[in-house]
Amino acid sequence: MPGASGMYIVRINQLGYKEVTVHVNLVDTSRGFLTIDLQPDPGAAPPGLAGAVSGNSVSAADLGIPENARREFRKGESALKQSKLDAGIAHLQKAIKLYEPFPQAYTLLGTAHLEQKNWKAAEAALEKAISLDANASDAYLALGAMFNQTKEYSRAETALLRGLEWKPDAPAGHYELAKTYWELGRWQEAAPHARKAVAGMPDVAGAHALFGNILLRERNPQGALHEYQEYLRLDPDGSMAPSVRQMIEKLQKAPHP
Repeated sequence: MPGASGMYIVRINQLGYKEVTVHVNLVDTSRGFLTIDLQPDPGAAPPGLAGAVSGNSVSAADLGIPENARREFRKGESALKQSKLDAGIAHLQKAIKLYEPFPQAYTLLGTAHLEQKNWKAAEAALEKAISLDANASDAYLALGAMFNQTKEYSRAETALLRGLEWKPDAPAGHYELAKTYWELGRWQEAAPHARKAVAGMPDVAGAHALFGNILLRERNPQGALHEYQEYLRLDPDGSMAPSVRQMIEKLQKAPHP
């Protein structure tokens, strides 16, 4: 009852999720704010929810997303996976129109604009996602990747560190942060992130080239040679291939201690 203070028990029993019971203390105040995370009950997740959330838990707020908005989100997600950026953006914009407080849709919309190099629209969408969900790790990581591309490295560092705070095992985030530190001339700080990127994304050629550069700074030419060779194996016609081939040739000709 609004305005009534006291001790309350809040119980949520949602199909597909484990029942949650929490105690709320409103003795000293008549208003309070509570966030409840629901844990899926294995094998009983509600249909249509998986496409709108990620991870092993879902915020209770996600359960309020209307099915028509979820449907547009899934269509947008599917279109983006097929590299149909315009179609994906249209579906995501429709999802947001149907349900405005939809941080996952704003995050995906931001990444789509990022693919188009539409920096202003990407930043607006990702910032909106963060305003709706302060723990939106994917939005922070995408924002950091965008700032790397626009050469705003200090802003990239801030966003990426925040994203990795919530999602510490994200190899793409570590790769972007390694790039940030490398561009800032802080290669020692880039090193552990580059290692995590290569370990978590062994098929991403660029991570190997960056790690190779760092290993050279660490005076590990054989390690660098291996990373450069991995780059060429994965992307022999990549933009860095000519310079990587030159480095390989120099390292192979260099006398070994």
